[in-house]
Amino acid sequence: MKLTRKSFLKAGAAALAFPMIVPAGCVSRRGKPRFSPNERIEVGLIGLGRISTTFEQKLLAKGDNLRLARIVGVCDLDTRRVDHSKGLVENAYRKALGESIPVAGFQYVDDMLASLPGIDAVCVSVPDHAHCLAAVICALAGKHIWMQKPFSQTVQEGRLLTNLVKRKGLTFQISSQQRSAPQFRNACAFVRNGRLGKIVRVEVGLGIDKEGGRTEEMPVPKTFDYDAWLGATPEAYYTEDRCHTQDLSRIGSRPGWIQMAPYGWGMITNWGAHHLDIVQWGLGTEDSGPVACTGNCEWMKKGLWNVHTAYDLHYTYPGGIDVHVCNTFPNGVKFIGEKGDWIFVSRGAQKVTASDPTQPGPVLKALDSNKPELLLPLRADETPLHASPNNDHMLDWLTAVRTGGACVTNVESAFHSANVCTLGHLCMEMRRSGLGTTLGWNPRTEQTDNAEINKLLRCPERGRYSIPRRLAAAGYDPAKQ
Repeated sequence: MKLTRKSFLKAGAAALAFPMIVPAGCVSRRGKPRFSPNERIEVGLIGLGRISTTFEQKLLAKGDNLRLARIVGVCDLDTRRVDHSKGLVENAYRKALGESIPVAGFQYVDDMLASLPGIDAVCVSVPDHAHCLAAVICALAGKHIWMQKPFSQTVQEGRLLTNLVKRKGLTFQISSQQRSAPQFRNACAFVRNGRLGKIVRVEVGLGIDKEGGRTEEMPVPKTFDYDAWLGATPEAYYTEDRCHTQDLSRIGSRPGWIQMAPYGWGMITNWGAHHLDIVQWGLGTEDSGPVACTGNCEWMKKGLWNVHTAYDLHYTYPGGIDVHVCNTFPNGVKFIGEKGDWIFVSRGAQKVTASDPTQPGPVLKALDSNKPELLLPLRADETPLHASPNNDHMLDWLTAVRTGGACVTNVESAFHSANVCTLGHLCMEMRRSGLGTTLGWNPRTEQTDNAEINKLLRCPERGRYSIPRRLAAAGYDPAKQ
């Protein structure tokens, strides 16, 4: 996106300074900088609900992110939300820059990409069941991707997307923004540098969902393509609590789908995608994962929503490490060493959105230990982890998009972290179905030890809502991806 001198100077006065010169070595794999010094990244937003309006749009319209990128298009299957976000983004730019910057609105991803071929990158914030299909469409078009967690719902769709992103050489960032928070980075660095000795146990608290949801069938809003929203999932009657609120004044509230299978798996993939990713980072298992999962849970019984409520899971990691995930633990991750020393990390009192669930027990320190000396700054002989600029997850992604450098997350690590969540979900489903209590997992073959459960690893398809069909139409053989 070429800038006029007038626009460039206005943006500079409104935003924090950011070096617009690409440093030596910060180039794409083709050996050339991706952007010239006076170009900005053109971004399209896909999915305009709670996270997009209360988190992503605000991040992109301030500070260094404003200097690096511009939102040029917004897209959602509900056109009321398209109009709403179009106005929000245009008003944000008017306040920040003192000028009107038009933003185009679309109902469908394909239409946005066709109408705005200059889009460089996208933020995918659709419901969980639609993550991978939307991302595959964008990756086939060569767009860099920021995507909300969890990375995938099934192992096969996750592997197809992972291989495509790598093959296309795209920059990918999953929205596991805890990796850009200093307390999580420091905790994982302390653990990986051996301050606790051999890790024998990790305790993870995620919170708990509440049952409910109206069950009565309702007419589909005229502004909403409900069939496209269902996507690859089975046909089902429309009721507002299956999808999202039609009250735009409540767009920041938690949508019903987040606690209703097959659109979301509940807390195990909601907060689990955050905290189990930190487990993976801290244990240094980002390219693999656990080898088994066992446990139990309770299921919702009243209302429309149907995911688990209370849960108690044990993952076994190589070396016999026990990762215990339970709703009675404080929200956060506690690494425990062989001598009983521990390091605990969490968000503390911070909430990403106002509708984040209340956590059990008192709010603990964001970073704590039984021995204060375990939390001293890293020494010169210890290895640090990737530090996002300004501790800003979005800025970390935009910087990598611009330069071709690395993000704090990548597509492969995002895939494996999602598989940990999926394994927990499948373990709970296995027990409910009477198929057993312990589910083995092979991170190399990406298969369980249960033939019936392996059927649930497959990529869902319904008519034209099919990742394999999309790949085949673009000349990619899904079987070889």
